[in-house]
Amino acid sequence: MKKLLIAILFVLLIYAAFAQKTTKNEATVLSGPMAAYTECRETAIWLQTTEPAEVKIQYWRKGKPDSAVTTAAQFTKAEDFNVATFVISLLEPGNIYEYQVIVNKKVIKFAEPLYFKTQDVWWYRKDPPDFTVAFGSCVYINEPKYDRYGKGYGLPSDKIFNSIADKKPDLMLWIGDNTYTRQADFGSRTGILYRYTHTRSQSDLQRLLRTGHHYGIWDDHDYGPNDADISNPFKNVTLEVFKMFFPKQQYGLPNAPGIFYRFTYSDIDFFMLDDRFYRSPSNMKDGPHKTQLGEEQLEWLKNSLLNSSAPFKIVCVGGQFINEKTDKESFNLYRYEREKIINFIKENNIEGVVFLTGDRHHAELLRKEIGGFYPLYDFTSSPLTSSIHVVKETSTEFKNDQRIPGTLIQEQNFGMLRFSGVGENRTMKMECYNAEGKLLWDFTLKASDLKIKKSNNQD
Repeated sequence: MKKLLIAILFVLLIYAAFAQKTTKNEATVLSGPMAAYTECRETAIWLQTTEPAEVKIQYWRKGKPDSAVTTAAQFTKAEDFNVATFVISLLEPGNIYEYQVIVNKKVIKFAEPLYFKTQDVWWYRKDPPDFTVAFGSCVYINEPKYDRYGKGYGLPSDKIFNSIADKKPDLMLWIGDNTYTRQADFGSRTGILYRYTHTRSQSDLQRLLRTGHHYGIWDDHDYGPNDADISNPFKNVTLEVFKMFFPKQQYGLPNAPGIFYRFTYSDIDFFMLDDRFYRSPSNMKDGPHKTQLGEEQLEWLKNSLLNSSAPFKIVCVGGQFINEKTDKESFNLYRYEREKIINFIKENNIEGVVFLTGDRHHAELLRKEIGGFYPLYDFTSSPLTSSIHVVKETSTEFKNDQRIPGTLIQEQNFGMLRFSGVGENRTMKMECYNAEGKLLWDFTLKASDLKIKKSNNQD
């Protein structure tokens, strides 16, 4: 009897070991892979596995698989919801690289080829490369047991993400509310990680994640509760999680944390702003002490704009910047700071500034005329999958004289920017598409349109 029990125990141990090995080998990719930032000699690849696993990336210059290089292994961890980021360096500029993902020594197959691009070294050699940018905001994915009152606020996402991927943008900019944390999520690291994972792992999203390079900023819902501001007690936790899901070499400043940063693609500079970490409550009386950006970030923005020689300087922020006819969350509730930014741009003759914004659950292109200066434009694109905000025809905002006629879109939508041309003739074509990928409107700006008008007076 004793020998029989020992034999049974031995069999059970072998079975347990086999089951553990089988489970380990069944680990695969849950989300991604996604190419994050890209420079001339470096990029980052992000992904999530279904469970803790050993992961490697093998990559090679397009068409040259014999030159493949394999990264060191990373081991995804349950406490980080199995997220991994690979920083791939010492690449050759101006090249397309193909790659594959290896999980527990098994190559994972995907429906589409995996690739990333390094930026070209064009300065002083040739004209800047043309490129395209897709952008959007507000991604609500329904999950009834955690939605408010058990009611979903997201619209079907089975079309829009694939419609964006069909355009094959070089860059995808996520302009805030990239997920919607719920009451069950706000108060814990695991809750926030759960919500980011729930959205990022949607099957409809995966093809877009594998298309182009991805950059992001947040707004209130992916930062914390609705209308969240500087008082959010979990803002440092959300900051950690955001950085995990949108890899970047550097966010914020050494003495000013946050998700603001600047990057350059071709000859265009992008200024990605954090409108939450330092945000004063919206209901605070307006004045010098009410801010969205905070003192350090505002000074950084001013210095960065002054430093830029780009023909277009694209300022990305979660909420609308120039809209003067809304009482919703936007810079219209922070007019003192808005005027400070506009005056700085004007007083320092900073040319080529355009704003990209989200949040509003509709799309539009706004223009602000500035005496003795070029007009400022604000291209709002929202929502990607969230509910639609219908602007009532009787409202002041519906009749907003800042809006370019024909650009108010009240359905799911995404924006595109197409940069082309050479020298002083660089142009930026702005396009708005619906969920099916149908062009709804377009508007073209020349770099010369955003230059300071020279006076004819010779006095």
